[in-house]
Amino acid sequence: MDEIAQEAELSKGALYFYFKKKDSLFFAIVSRKQIELVDLMAERLKDKATGREKLRALIECSVDFTKKNPEYNDMACTFGPAILSRMDKDDEEAFAEKSNEYNVLLFDAIKEGREDGTVRKDLDAVLIGFYITLITISVVSPLPTWKKAFALSGISFQQFLDSYSCFIDPAISKYPEEYSESSKSG
Repeated sequence: MDEIAQEAELSKGALYFYFKKKDSLFFAIVSRKQIELVDLMAERLKDKATGREKLRALIECSVDFTKKNPEYNDMACTFGPAILSRMDKDDEEAFAEKSNEYNVLLFDAIKEGREDGTVRKDLDAVLIGFYITLITISVVSPLPTWKKAFALSGISFQQFLDSYSCFIDPAISKYPEEYSESSKSG
């Protein structure tokens, strides 16, 4: 907190006026990045015609955001789980509110895809949404030990990120054979 106060040209007391504890500062950073990500996602959805295209755009946006914000992603991945486990009520409510903005985009895309026939109807829409969310978080924010395991296997984190949509698309598509053919040529 001393370093942050110095960098922000504030006294440590003034910093604690704005952030009652260190965890609140962490949540402020996460909240700002969540707003940035959701705004970027909403922008990317504007020119997509089908639900499946929107789902893919949301997934690709998460991957691109990770690539452009590696320090944030590493910080959130490394310290986030421990800090999230001790969230207070105010931070928990703010975090849930920001997460819900993403969920609305995701669930709307799934619903649209089910209606337009581009997303499978045999799976529960809410479950699809949560699977996509949890898998995406795990892919874009793997534990540091996983990144080391990738490297030891000759796979860069960049390769891992780039191949994610090829993996997830067939799982949600009504026509998974389209992706198996395109992934063979890509």
